[in-house]
Amino acid sequence: MKIIIRTTLAAVALILSGTASAQNSNSSYFLEGALNRHMNNPAFAPQQDYVAMPALGNINIDVSSNFALGDVFFNRDGKTVTFLHPRVTVAEALAGLKDNNEYRTDINLQLLGAGFQAFGGYNTITISSRSLAGFHVPYDLFAITKNLEDRSYDIGSADIFAHSFVELALGHSRQITEALRVGGKLKFLFGVGRAKAELENLHLSLLDNQQWTATANARVEANISGLKITEKQKEYNQTDANGNKLTYTTVDDINTDDFKGISGFGLAVDLGAEYDLSEWVDGLKASLALLDLGFINWSESHLLVNHGTPFAFNGFQNIRVKDGDGTKLSDQTDQLSDELTDLYRLEDKGDQGSNTYGIGTTLNVGVEYALPMYKQVRFGLLSSSRFQGDYSWNEERLSANYAPCDWFDMSVNGGIGTFGPCFGWMLNLHPTGFNLFLSMDRTMGKVSKEFIPLNKGTQFSMGINFPLNKARKKAL
Repeated sequence: MKIIIRTTLAAVALILSGTASAQNSNSSYFLEGALNRHMNNPAFAPQQDYVAMPALGNINIDVSSNFALGDVFFNRDGKTVTFLHPRVTVAEALAGLKDNNEYRTDINLQLLGAGFQAFGGYNTITISSRSLAGFHVPYDLFAITKNLEDRSYDIGSADIFAHSFVELALGHSRQITEALRVGGKLKFLFGVGRAKAELENLHLSLLDNQQWTATANARVEANISGLKITEKQKEYNQTDANGNKLTYTTVDDINTDDFKGISGFGLAVDLGAEYDLSEWVDGLKASLALLDLGFINWSESHLLVNHGTPFAFNGFQNIRVKDGDGTKLSDQTDQLSDELTDLYRLEDKGDQGSNTYGIGTTLNVGVEYALPMYKQVRFGLLSSSRFQGDYSWNEERLSANYAPCDWFDMSVNGGIGTFGPCFGWMLNLHPTGFNLFLSMDRTMGKVSKEFIPLNKGTQFSMGINFPLNKARKKAL
């Protein structure tokens, strides 16, 4: 846990540690044979009853950024190194970075799941582990760590965010009229942890080759039950009028040995509808869904702050990334992490009591058209928008979907949005007794030997489920 918090405080180092709310693959939205498409819209009812394989029913991993991870990871002599490595030139290290660099990881792991027809409609039960982590880091925060110059830096602001929770979801959908189907889910949320770090108005000025002056407003809020924070006194590289070294208080260690497992409780709902417009245009359907309308009340809120008082800063004088046998990728930023943490100089303000935060809401709007002369081919246009403050995003995706038989369907699709253009696909095999699906909303390109995607990220979903009957021609 200590290294996680240190990494949170060291914004640049976080780029190495992406850990973690994607609902489901958008490539599955228009595939009627996809057993988990109710996660995209609770009005959708799978064509089969099913039981999910524990922990493997639906695995969804999303890594997104507005810069290519290959711009900060490099290969040198068969080893993956960071942009800090001495054999990576300044021009190489900074060439692909943006004025504001955004990165997020998003993981949804279904632990248990089932769907069945009963009570006049289709019902679903799922238990999932969900987590999100991301950051926004300005260009200059990368630049000063790679190429120090005798000048002032107005770096601006950076922020880092992460949360994790377990979700129990109970869903039901039913046909209201021949054309209209509606659905909803009630979700019980069990918060594991939440943290947000914000750095504003960071200014660094090099007075000579040995000392910087710095000002920064920093705030870190951690919602983790049983969190213990200890502080220490450190010396400034300056003295008072009597020649005594000046000292300051800063965070020394963050301990979670007393972690209680649950840090908060909350509720959320999903709402959805699907309308058949064939009365006006044969083969046309429209759908709408609002997902994750809800919140978590966190029982503890630990606050650490720096009020922006100017101080002398001795860091960035000896940043070196050594190359040698046994060097781990995660070790290559240890010294940088320590020095950036020193720059924040956070003081513990203690537990501020409980607080409540939303988990982020997704809006899906879809239009689908089946060819009148060959309904096995369907085209779909899906607009997805995530509303989550600085970590909001949107995407428009056009798909072609093909179901040549009752037990197999597939999709190919392309999209454009916050993180640029992408190509996606899905293969879904679902005969009676067995279901396997694989999909990528953003197809993975080149990867490092550690399997880090070196383009602007990827989205991958897979799952194994056990259908209990043959596919129904029309969901009940």
